[in-house]
Amino acid sequence: MERQPIDAADWRMVRSCYLLAGLGEEELAHLTRHAEVRTYAPGEAVFAQGEAARQFFLVLAGIVRLYRVSPQGEAKVIELIRPGAFFAEAVFFMGARYPVHAAALDRVRLIAFDFQDFNSRLEVSPGLAARMMAGMARRIHDLVNEIDRLSMGSANQRLAYYLLGLLHAEPAEAGVRLRLRVPKHVIASRIGVKPETFSRMLARLREEGVLDVQEDLLILHDVAKLRAMLGPEMEGL
Repeated sequence: MERQPIDAADWRMVRSCYLLAGLGEEELAHLTRHAEVRTYAPGEAVFAQGEAARQFFLVLAGIVRLYRVSPQGEAKVIELIRPGAFFAEAVFFMGARYPVHAAALDRVRLIAFDFQDFNSRLEVSPGLAARMMAGMARRIHDLVNEIDRLSMGSANQRLAYYLLGLLHAEPAEAGVRLRLRVPKHVIASRIGVKPETFSRMLARLREEGVLDVQEDLLILHDVAKLRAMLGPEMEGL
């Protein structure tokens, strides 16, 4: 892990993120007084499940994998945290220990915020807690919806939802190209299937002309058909 100063681009992301967007310059300056930018190599741990929680984090670049390990030693991906998103912020209000493992999926840059700084600021600015909790409530609402989508329906529907989520604002047209920055076994865990099942699902979609897979490149030929796979029970989620 490497440590770096916060630069101008980092500040812009801090100011625009949902949890801190409503804060004034003085509040931001205080809350980031002891914040630091860290860089993690692929696979490097950010924290371990059960570790005493002292910080929460904002991802600047790369992807962080949050996961739990079953008694049988199987890792289950809980969430993939992408640039512009926080993680472990709820632990600030819950206290105690981190409930999951966090590790860099690729090369990751993030900002670590110190819980103690936030606590000291809350003592003199009760309104800050209200604004932060409002942002967290919106985030929790989004997460609950995502959990519904990734736990309901068939495995094929969950895969369709995941792939459509990667499109974001891309136009729904033939030949949409998606770079799978996440290893396929991680995607399999995210949608709740075995890696070999995931491979068979992709092969079936390729046979049906929905997509092609070339290494880590996914080419969507029929976005409409992928959307149709969701079915009415998932479209409204």
